[in-house]
Amino acid sequence: MGLMIELAAKLPYWASLLIAIIGYVVLHSIAASELEPVIVEQGKAPMPNITGMVFIGAATAFQYIIPMMFIFGAIIKAIKAAQGKNLAQRYVVSNLENSSHNDSKPTDEMNWQQFELLVGQAFRGKGYSVVDGGDLGADGGVDVHLSKDGLKYFVQCKHWKTRKVGVAVVRELYGVIAGAGVEGGFVVASGGFARDAIDFAENKQIELVDQHGLNTMLKGRQEPAITPSVEETVSSFEESNCPKCNSTMVKRKARQGVRAEQEFWGCSSYPKCRGIVNI
Repeated sequence: MGLMIELAAKLPYWASLLIAIIGYVVLHSIAASELEPVIVEQGKAPMPNITGMVFIGAATAFQYIIPMMFIFGAIIKAIKAAQGKNLAQRYVVSNLENSSHNDSKPTDEMNWQQFELLVGQAFRGKGYSVVDGGDLGADGGVDVHLSKDGLKYFVQCKHWKTRKVGVAVVRELYGVIAGAGVEGGFVVASGGFARDAIDFAENKQIELVDQHGLNTMLKGRQEPAITPSVEETVSSFEESNCPKCNSTMVKRKARQGVRAEQEFWGCSSYPKCRGIVNI
């Protein structure tokens, strides 16, 4: 029963409610059916249909149990969404209040389950459907399942207060994505990423979202990703050169991820240099 409720909590609202309605209609029709006695031999008294009695008895009970489990799963999903929205609102307010304290982050006061719910809400704000998130444990290295425009994405959340996320985490998610054949994935960290993690994610279908990136997602702003897939336009940056290597800057547009279609100035020597200037 617990597994069925967990499954229902991972489904979209409409799917859980549809299954509940269909399940009730089918099982109720079976429970309301009349049994015909089994005739063993001509002229002898008919035998009771034991198999049919058991079948109808089970249908009588499950016509209420199964629909209620799927309705309960839909309620759990709604509660998760409400909790995620509340966490996002608290996060933005707390971030503004602590803006003058560099060593204080709103996520420090959260546990890892709350952090996953927060991440799910951040992606909802970017048009993704959160299929699963904030459960009691990870699912094969995937903490949050997303879908958008018929495509699926995996998210791994790292609620680490001090350490930076290293390459092992990104490599693990990359293997899961390749094995499942989904469109791409995200690693979301409450802090930052180590250099080797950033280098490994480059030119792969994985986007790294650090504390700053999570801030912009929750505030409704879009800025370039750490390892963006970009579309370069013929343009030059006249105000200054690259802040990292002093090369000329070109205007680019992120083509995928949570910051898709957002323009920014990027270094002309990318990927050797990843200097950016936000527009």
